[in-house]
Amino acid sequence: MKGSKEPTILILLRLGEITIKSKRTRRRFEKVLLNNIEDALKSNNIHDYRIHREWGRIYIETNDRRALNILRRVFGVKSLSPVIHLEFSNLEDLVKQIVPLTIDRVTGKTFAVRARRVGEHDFTSMDIARELGAALLKYSRGVDLRNPEVEIGVEVRWNRAYIYTEVVEGYGGLPIGTEGRVISLVSGGFDSAVAAWYMLKRGAMVDYLFCNLGGLAHEKGVLSVLKVLADKWSYGYRPVLYIVDFRPLVKEIVDKCDRSLFNIILKRYMYRAAQRIAYNTGAEAIVTGESLGQVSSQTLTNLEVSSRAVEIQILRPLIGMDKDEIIEMAREIGTYEPSSLVEEFCAIFVEHPKTRASLDEVVEEEMKIDEKVFEDIMRRVESIDLKSIGREDLLPADIKIASIPEGAVVVDLRPREEYEEWHYPDAINTSLADLVKLVSKLGRDKTYVLYCRTGAESLEGAVLLRSIGYRAFSLKGPIGRIKCLVRRS
Repeated sequence: MKGSKEPTILILLRLGEITIKSKRTRRRFEKVLLNNIEDALKSNNIHDYRIHREWGRIYIETNDRRALNILRRVFGVKSLSPVIHLEFSNLEDLVKQIVPLTIDRVTGKTFAVRARRVGEHDFTSMDIARELGAALLKYSRGVDLRNPEVEIGVEVRWNRAYIYTEVVEGYGGLPIGTEGRVISLVSGGFDSAVAAWYMLKRGAMVDYLFCNLGGLAHEKGVLSVLKVLADKWSYGYRPVLYIVDFRPLVKEIVDKCDRSLFNIILKRYMYRAAQRIAYNTGAEAIVTGESLGQVSSQTLTNLEVSSRAVEIQILRPLIGMDKDEIIEMAREIGTYEPSSLVEEFCAIFVEHPKTRASLDEVVEEEMKIDEKVFEDIMRRVESIDLKSIGREDLLPADIKIASIPEGAVVVDLRPREEYEEWHYPDAINTSLADLVKLVSKLGRDKTYVLYCRTGAESLEGAVLLRSIGYRAFSLKGPIGRIKCLVRRS
């Protein structure tokens, strides 16, 4: 590529479900997919690339090897392969060019050749596989068509061929933006994040509604989960998070309604809030992370009662999934870690929730609620462009400090030689990798203040320690400022 010292790579993208659509629909879907591919590359600071499109295939040329892992997360892409591009005159010429490129891969191993062909030729795909296989056989341990150690892929398109030995699986689905917009109710837990991911996979633009029950800490936890979905998976649009402070409504329900119906009544109001935002933003459905029978409010009867609160369609992608399956999926998509740090709001504990509530009794209890409370919180809806917020915005406000509290354990995260040259009085030296090991020996009853050369590693360490229950801070500024702090004291 232009001005680059890095070798370029050519990546073949195979399309999945798009290829079975009608010509008109397929053309529209591919246009959306190309837009999403460009957004994926640019949003990850890859600007030097070329895109070549053929029927059923897309080729990306770039010098940034990160592209392979980024592009596999673009929905609509079934699989990818780094390929070598050749031009040939006949079958003999094609085989002659491929053999030196693949000898090292098959030497001492079993192999198979998988060939595909588009265009008019005087040979078939089977001929390619047979002739290339025969030419490589003497270097290998033999051909194994069922379970080979190495597969040589050959895609022939007219007088061009693309050779590959690696297939990276994508996530398939449909390009985001081909199936409209939805509002996904989120709590920060495993279920709602995975449910939203499945809707992204099916081509929906997902915006989010967080009904805040736990204050700023809960909100920041939810943001950290949604940043994973926004930055790693939401290519082609800018997802928005809507936040409604539900705490005044929770108090109203607790004070006036039957406690055994609290979960259902609260959920019905969450549905109403989501419907209101959906109608205001042009979304066509609301999405939840509910799984049948997982908790008391998710019995079939209670889901029906909850659903009757709204007219908009409610989509439940996880309805038939077990909790173990949901958690496994959260690990796969990257939301497990941030979700595991979001504490469930448990200030309202219902000892004996009803599992088979009737609509009549729920409506009767709701009549006790002052609707002005709900209308008031809906007038104060906040919105956040999830792609516009950075990592700093997700940090606790007090995690950076300008001075060291009395009695704190000071930890120097710089290399040992820098520590020996100068360190804060009584500071303990360790690396970021060994930080948890150090504090586990010293105990949870202490306050830890970390510093490093630039402030980046100490901030990372403080976030890490807080996530596992320690009271930790990062000392503001680079090392020069910290030295001045000592001189002033």
